[in-house]
This record gives sequence, structure tokens and C-alpha cells, in this order.
Amino acid sequence: MTARRKAFVLFELMNAMLYTAQAAKARGFDIVALNHKGFTDSGPFAVPAGLVDERVEMPSWADTAAVEPLIKSVADRYDVVGTHSMFEPTLPHQAALRELVGLPTTSPSDLTGILDKAQVRARLYEAGLTALRSATLSEALRWEEWLFDRPAVLKPANGTGSALCFDVATLEELRSAAEAVRSTEVVNPMMRDYIHAHGGFVLEEKAEGELLSVESMVHRGEVGFVALTGRYQLASDPIVEQGMQTPYHHPRQEALVDTARAVHECLGFHHGGTHLEFMVADDGTAEMIDFNPRPAGFASPVSLSEAYGVDYSEVLVDVGCGERPDLSFTTGPHRFAVEMVVLPAPGTNEFRDIAFPVDSIVPRPTKSPGERLSGRADQLDAVGMFIVTGPTAAEAHRRGLAARREVTVNGEPLGDNPNNRVTHSPYIGRDLTVPPPTDETTGVAAAEPLNESRSTAS
Repeated sequence: MTARRKAFVLFELMNAMLYTAQAAKARGFDIVALNHKGFTDSGPFAVPAGLVDERVEMPSWADTAAVEPLIKSVADRYDVVGTHSMFEPTLPHQAALRELVGLPTTSPSDLTGILDKAQVRARLYEAGLTALRSATLSEALRWEEWLFDRPAVLKPANGTGSALCFDVATLEELRSAAEAVRSTEVVNPMMRDYIHAHGGFVLEEKAEGELLSVESMVHRGEVGFVALTGRYQLASDPIVEQGMQTPYHHPRQEALVDTARAVHECLGFHHGGTHLEFMVADDGTAEMIDFNPRPAGFASPVSLSEAYGVDYSEVLVDVGCGERPDLSFTTGPHRFAVEMVVLPAPGTNEFRDIAFPVDSIVPRPTKSPGERLSGRADQLDAVGMFIVTGPTAAEAHRRGLAARREVTVNGEPLGDNPNNRVTHSPYIGRDLTVPPPTDETTGVAAAEPLNESRSTAS
């Protein structure tokens, strides 16, 4: 009997996952891609001929009955040594394959619960890890008066980014948002299928403060800290993310990492990369507002590689193969990377072309020529992304802001139009003293209290 070939399986291969596939290929593994969409054929993330040994056509990630036999077929035909995924609808299927072949994983049932924002908030509230209350949309629409003590955010129970997120503070605003939910079209078809397949919406009390993220790698239940990332947001609508700085030094890093570790334990996340979004208030109170059970999106692996001078895709392959990742690079010297997301000018209903500054790293359009846009300031209307770096946080920040003004969309520079004005986390662009590491495995660091400042528009 012929021995099965060792395979590394990627779920919906796209964007910077390309580098993970190449790193796995360099280790001698066959590359198997389970994809609903076609491969990117242009730009920095174009999939070269010969990289993928087998592509399995996936009819719809929302159709579990159709996906399950395809997953089992891969497990039967290959010795699956590792996997990688960055797209929420694929994550339970990745967990099912890992469980099937004996790789460490968060169980499919636990992962499905983690992807449900209503379940997550309820479990954190019960464990005393959040002060934010929540209700399903159907429950809230039966209220006779506003029952929360603060404004709230209406969002899909299963969703990503700012798609279909609405700030509300009264029953009238809630009903208007519920009507908008029914009439708003989600342009991305895979995200539309994911949101509508689950159908539910959750109303969560709104946390105030600055938005930042804790990036971690979890190995068989042991949480390893990678970095904090600070955020750029649209000035006119801070729900819409416009970029991030990596790494992001913050005076409350140690407390944030401790909270992130407690959240992982509470929710039962066992293995893989995670991207936890927090709101940090002026008094230091931190609320976890989104648990993403996969590594950070955008081109974060590229940002981490550029900032720390390592090939971060090797870390992703190690974790994908169930091996303990070496995170010692996080405590060494580094640069700063700023990844920017750009929107078209207000009222733009069609994408034709985009041009980036010449020194941009992995610049790429996120829409195809002729693709229709909503005309709103919506995160799903983003038309391009790019990275710049600098030896200091201040220089990386300056370069990022200058570069986004130079981007041209449909032949016109974005300049200072309302959709190109951003606000940002208070310590972005500030060169704070790097806290000394206290644990060489996690990279967790202590920090002296600093005077805080509020986010500023740029």
C-alpha cells in the first residue's frame, strides 16, 4: 500500500495566507487548498503555479452537509500534518478536520460557541470578565423602554469587521437599525452567506475608550503573547477600522495580557492564533469586545515579519502543525509597521482602479475593476490596503498618514476627503520605553503608569 503524502491544508487560501502556504511547501508538505473563491492571480498575494498540489472546490462554507464529506475525503487521502485558516466561516470545519486527524484543536462545538457573540458575552458576564450586558435583537425589540444603562451596538451574532454594526441608544434608534439590517446589502458574498446562515443579531452595551488588540498564539492551552496592535479608525465613524500599528506599546500591557489569558480559559480556546479586540477606558478598565479565534487579519503576518525581522509564516506553520512556536523574537529589537486600509471618496459607487505610493509594502486592491460599492463609509467598501514601516513609532505613523493621502482611487488622490480622515489609539506614533520581559515564553511585560491622552483625529 502506498504511503499517504503529508499535506498541509489551507481553508480558503487568500491574502497573506500565501506566505504560510509557501513556508509549509518549503518543509516538503503537499499543499491542499479548500476554496470557495478562486485564487488571487495578481498583486503581492497572487498564488503561483505549482504551489497548490490539490484544490478542493467548496460549494459553500455555510452548507455543512456538503462540506463534511469533502473534509473526510482529504483526511482519508492524505496524512494531514497541519492546517491554517483566517476566515471565520471556515473555522469550525478546520477544527473538525484537526479533530479527525488527531491534531490539537479547540473542539468544533467550543469553536462554534466562540463564534457566537451572544454566547460569548453571556459566558463572560457569568464569569465576571465583563460588565457589559447583552440581549438578542428579538428580545430587545420586545422592550417597552430602554433597559440598558448606556448606548449599545447592534451587530450580527456571527460576523466580522463592521458589517451591519449600528450604534443605538434608544428604542427608536434600535427599531431603525433593525430595519436597516433587513435592507442593507452585504457586498462580500461569502460574508453575506455567513451572516445570513446564522441569522441572529445581538445588542451589546457599548464599551467606551480606545480600541486595541491582543495578538496571541495558543499551544495546547498555553497562551503565548505576541503583540498589542493599536488601531486607526474612521474619524466620522470609529466602528470602521482603517488600519493598525504593530507592535503597540501600552502602559497597561501586562493587565491586558492577563485579561486575555483569562478570557481564553473561560471560553475554552485550546490551540491556534487569536485576535482579541479590547476597549480600554481612561480609568484603565478593559472590556473585551470581540474574540476572533484566528490570527489577526489584513496582512498582519507581513506586518509582524517586517517589524520583528522574522518570517512570521514559520510561526503559523508551527502552530498549524501542533508544534510549540518560538516567540522569543517578541522581546528583541524591532521596527514598527503600520498597515492602512483606504475607502473611496464619499458617494463612489463603482471601483475602477487604485494606485499606491512607490515605497508601499504589499500594496493591493481589495476590489476588482467594475465592482459595485455601496457609496457608504462601510468597512466592506474598503478598496485597498498597504503597509509602511519606520525605525520608530513616530516615523511609521508619519509615513502611514502621508501615504494614505497619496493613494489615488479612480484617478483621484484621496487627500483629506472625509472618508480618509482617521482617529487613532492614544499611544500610536509615540515611542515609549519598551517594558522589560517577565516571561520568555509569553513575552508578557510590565509597564510603569503613564499619563493617558485621548485619541486624536489625523
